Amino acid sequence: MEFTGCVRDRVALTLNSVLLGAVLSMPLATLAQSPKAGGDDQPTQTLTVAIADSALTALDDDADSTVTTPANQRKIARLSRHIQNRYQVAGHRADAIVREAIDNGHRHQIDPELILAIIAVESTFKERAVSRCGARGLMQVMPGSHSRKMVQIGGSHQLFDPAKNIHIGSRILVNYLDDHDGNLRRALLSYNGSLGSRSSFPERVMRIYRDLQRVTTEG
Repeated sequence: MEFTGCVRDRVALTLNSVLLGAVLSMPLATLAQSPKAGGDDQPTQTLTVAIADSALTALDDDADSTVTTPANQRKIARLSRHIQNRYQVAGHRADAIVREAIDNGHRHQIDPELILAIIAVESTFKERAVSRCGARGLMQVMPGSHSRKMVQIGGSHQLFDPAKNIHIGSRILVNYLDDHDGNLRRALLSYNGSLGSRSSFPERVMRIYRDLQRVTTEG
């Protein structure tokens, strides 16, 4: 689980594009409408969440063609079978998690096996996992450390949604990789909240990462 605040997101450009499209598509009367006197103003958070949901949908639509390629279909089958057997995960759940890992791996330019390795260490593929410190879901995201991202997905309870959890967790990992100039070990320590202390977290992740890569290549 990770503890530090969020930094710049690689999907900012996509979010901005969706915002522009949303505004341009709104009727002028809606844009010009002012709140009634004495009424409650509409919270800006509502608009932010709507924009973020639209961005996630747009990204998911773009990822569909990537996930469904023959090569990725074979990868899904191999990784899903391995996860089912090793971690006692139901077939449909394993398939969905692997698909999200491949989707986000393509989206953020990181190996899906790395995402799956973090999930294996952090939650052993338990979607409803909650740590003693409050980290939630598959990738054990700390809501309090990433409040802006929580608004973007509609609240911290959405971290129990595997797709949104993997999306946010992958973004956080990429942020840490950027912070540490691509140094994966330091990025993993930051993700786990153990940078500056002795921790076996990176080694545990890397061991499973290499195993999953072998699964992918060997079948």
